[in-house]
Amino acid sequence: MFGRIALLAAAAAVGFSAGWVAGFVSHGNLRRDDYLFLAERVPLPHHVPPVKGGAALRFAMVHDVLHERYPRHGKAYHAERVRVTRQKLAALAADDPAAFPLMDDLAVALDRLGRDAEAVPILDDKLRRQVEQKRPERELYTTYANLGTILSGRPGPRQNEGLALVRKSVEATPSAHFGRQRWQVEFESYRSRGESGAGKHDALGNDLGLHVERILNRELYWAESDFGRPTDVPFSKGEAFDKVPAFLDHDTDLADPARWEELRPIREHVTKVGPPAHPDDPFRGSVPFDEPTVAIVGLWRQVGGPDPHLALALGETMLRVGQRHVAWAAFERAARLAEGRWGPAFMADHCRARQAELERTMTHPVARGRPAWENVSPPLTAAEVAELRPRFEAELAHGEAYQRAYQEYEERQLAAGVPLDDPHFYDRFHTGREPIASPVGPEEWFAWLPPGRKSEHAAERGRAWGAVGAGLAALFAAALIRRRASARGSRR
Repeated sequence: MFGRIALLAAAAAVGFSAGWVAGFVSHGNLRRDDYLFLAERVPLPHHVPPVKGGAALRFAMVHDVLHERYPRHGKAYHAERVRVTRQKLAALAADDPAAFPLMDDLAVALDRLGRDAEAVPILDDKLRRQVEQKRPERELYTTYANLGTILSGRPGPRQNEGLALVRKSVEATPSAHFGRQRWQVEFESYRSRGESGAGKHDALGNDLGLHVERILNRELYWAESDFGRPTDVPFSKGEAFDKVPAFLDHDTDLADPARWEELRPIREHVTKVGPPAHPDDPFRGSVPFDEPTVAIVGLWRQVGGPDPHLALALGETMLRVGQRHVAWAAFERAARLAEGRWGPAFMADHCRARQAELERTMTHPVARGRPAWENVSPPLTAAEVAELRPRFEAELAHGEAYQRAYQEYEERQLAAGVPLDDPHFYDRFHTGREPIASPVGPEEWFAWLPPGRKSEHAAERGRAWGAVGAGLAALFAAALIRRRASARGSRR
């Protein structure tokens, strides 16, 4: 009896060892992608806003401005704003400081109606009165910003003065409008210098001569380039998390101003775009990509509307962070705007060439032998590539139809006598209507495999295979013992 037990134990031990080895060997042949089920979903570093209390970028925001998926006030709204603001101003004394914000409102509304010739004298008068009253610089911020925006956006003798005023607004309140004014100066300076027609750089300083596949190849040039992903190499390797442990806490509000200083170091790992950080290194930019992108979204929505130069900058930026479909849409919008009266001759050709290169990267078959950047998503078929443009047109038509409906609703409400400051002014418009903003998707998350989890899984796998091997070996040994016992009994 004892001998049988010992034999079974020995067989089980041998089976466990064999199973453990088999499990370990099979584990060693797995690729990184085979461990995604062990990964945790981690936010990307650009989820921490560029400035304290500011807005954090989501890629859906870029998609939405390109397709006009946001509400835009119509002429009826701005005309009523002019009428109401004039009434309020008329009720105030000429030297009443309460008139200053109303003068801003009036000038901005006039500008939105294309009546900038009326808006500029209002803001000139406001600035003169504020200077005479020796108001502090921070109170002059809105005057600098609004007057500078109007003047700098229109060619003429005062354009440079407008740029200088926008710069002064940045000096007065650097973080206002999430730092948008700083980038507004950059964009307007780009136009005024005549660089928009050169075809060498976009409005952010991105090099237009870099090839798409070279930008996207984030594995072959792992040590040389941070392009092709929204994070740098240390973040991708998990080396950044020890510095900011709160970033991995799912309960942390990454946009909380009270925790911004604590979380800010993670922003060191946001992919940088724009002019090269070093002259000899064209594949590392000098500015976190979300800073100018948030500014472009704000300028597009709140200031000038669709613009080919901004669309091109969005396309080049989204390309550098690996968002190929958003980049394709940005190049499509830039080309369409450029083919109208707003863009230089080179832009449409450049954008169409970019789209053709992107489409080639989208149709690469997924295979083990290909660079990892080609395997980030399933390849598109020729039919799916052919649908990119019709789908863009449908998305854009949907956004433009929403904006028309929004403006027509404003007209009806105002015709019915509903005041602009009625808190329920837009209630009926939104009732039963799907939100126009696109939902955030998996593009905003990073699959992080914590240290040790892979080895823990390997150990569990080895133990499981070992247990199976031990059971099979013991079962085989038991069957063999029984067979031998039966053979002895038959010989007696």
